[in-house]
Amino acid sequence: MNTQGLQLDQAPPLALPATFFLCLPIFLLSAGGLLIAFGAQALHSSWTPATIALAHLGTLGLLGSVMLGALYQMVPVVAGSPVPVIRMAWATWAAWILGVATFTGGLATGQAGLVDLGRTSLGLALLLFALPVGVALLRSRAELEIRLGFGLAVSSLAGLASLGYLMASGHAGGVFLLSRPEALVAHLALGAFGWVGALISTVSWQVLPMFFLAPAVATRWRRVVLVGLAFGAWAPLVGMLFGLDRGWLLGLALPGAAIAWLLHPALVLRSIRLRNRARRDPSLGAWQASMAVALCGLPLAALAVLAESTRPAMALGWLLIWGHAALLIHGMLSRILPFLVWFHRWSGRVGKERVPSMRSLLPDRVVYASLGAHGLALALGVGAALTGSDALARLAGVGLLLTAAMVGRMMRRVLG
Repeated sequence: MNTQGLQLDQAPPLALPATFFLCLPIFLLSAGGLLIAFGAQALHSSWTPATIALAHLGTLGLLGSVMLGALYQMVPVVAGSPVPVIRMAWATWAAWILGVATFTGGLATGQAGLVDLGRTSLGLALLLFALPVGVALLRSRAELEIRLGFGLAVSSLAGLASLGYLMASGHAGGVFLLSRPEALVAHLALGAFGWVGALISTVSWQVLPMFFLAPAVATRWRRVVLVGLAFGAWAPLVGMLFGLDRGWLLGLALPGAAIAWLLHPALVLRSIRLRNRARRDPSLGAWQASMAVALCGLPLAALAVLAESTRPAMALGWLLIWGHAALLIHGMLSRILPFLVWFHRWSGRVGKERVPSMRSLLPDRVVYASLGAHGLALALGVGAALTGSDALARLAGVGLLLTAAMVGRMMRRVLG
């Protein structure tokens, strides 16, 4: 593994990112329980409270928790700039967990007070996160594309959260302050292209060469990716402020979709194909599966725009959240968590005593079983979204529960 250029001595204590990462099985359990309780109703329409709750258990709960923890780890190590007042991250975590639990619980049960508490707690958590991480990025002297990628992700998260706070007012006992169709497009664009897209892209430029000996993506392509993602993320919000309708906003988001769901996956798959190691690896398979799912994004998005039914849109959302993003995070944790545990617990003992190998901390068979359960839940959810089947939706929930158990087993083995 190539760790050249990493500032490993600046890494935060292992307990900090690990605490955020341990939220993954918790929110998998929550999402599975919600699907079992509501069935196909949770995959019916982007305006249904149960659907909104399920989506935010995935985006805020699963993806958000892990991605915040990863940024606390990667900004000091990859961008070479320690996050100031790092102890404040514990307050971020507490406010985040409270916010996700109350916000999604309030949506699912129709409790406006819980929704209001949740959006307030989430707003506080993101403020506590964005300020110190933003300062660290401004101080960073890492290569330009790394700084811009992380900066785009954090700034998009701030914009996404601000817009989401206003949109949530309609569920918090108030009125919808914005036109919902246009606000939804801007909200989704900031999340899909600016937050998730920029972070996945930036992480891939570091992780693929380091863990898998894959050739680095050329600088010119990195810049194309960042420009396209930034435009696709922010142009719909600007267009909404100028009064453009939903059709125009979808057009403005198209460059981001082309980058996130076509160009970047193609660059990643090409890099993996050219790597200097033939050995199969479950986390590498997760990268390949995630990018393959992303390639379904553009055709499904076109079908969702043209179709009268909401089913293609529901299938698209399910695939992007629980397939493209969550599958990648699941696979990467199976590689990053053993690395962090080995680095913090064993690296200082090398040459002094016999130490375990990093791979022995988590055998491939455990990871394959966990990813297999995830793939089963993903397939069942797609079937439920496309057919409206209540039985398939509840089975997808069972699949998420099984995945949560497998992920919990995986983490306990590494951290125990």
